[in-house]
Amino acid sequence: MNEYSSIYGYIKINRDYKKSANFIKGIGIDNDYPFINTNMFSLGDYEIPFYYENPIFGFAATYKYFGLELNDWNSFILKIERILRNIDFENAQFHVESSIGDFTLYWESLDKKFYSEEKENDKIIQLTKTEEWYFGFGKRSVFGGYLDETQIFNDYEDLRNLSNLNFKYPIPKNQPRNL
Repeated sequence: MNEYSSIYGYIKINRDYKKSANFIKGIGIDNDYPFINTNMFSLGDYEIPFYYENPIFGFAATYKYFGLELNDWNSFILKIERILRNIDFENAQFHVESSIGDFTLYWESLDKKFYSEEKENDKIIQLTKTEEWYFGFGKRSVFGGYLDETQIFNDYEDLRNLSNLNFKYPIPKNQPRNL
């Protein structure tokens, strides 16, 4: 079994770059696995003309044996959601390449206007609405929650379909968490 897992992705900033960057800078060093440290982020540029429409924060990390246990997924998702809760984001997407498969985690702010109630059960979108954002799986367009038109979304790309993990979203409150 492959020990190596990589996670990379982005957070698309809505408007408040300074607040968002300051929060990321304040994360510091995380000693609880899966680690999410300030230095795993790239904060991009915030001055026009060095970005177009929205600044992007990049993220990249490697882990040993990530994803074999439900707690890995729950902890990683909850840590990312803590970040999203404290910054001004439009959407975020993280690609996970692991020994159990490749997955893409996606969040979209409720402030985004492309989404509507009638689209909630649309097979093309497949996002779960919470009180804070929409969440789903599958590689999506950076411009909205639609699945990338070049990708066919397969059931095995959704953690909820892996019976050995018993993944549920939103993550139940009684789950052990490394935050």
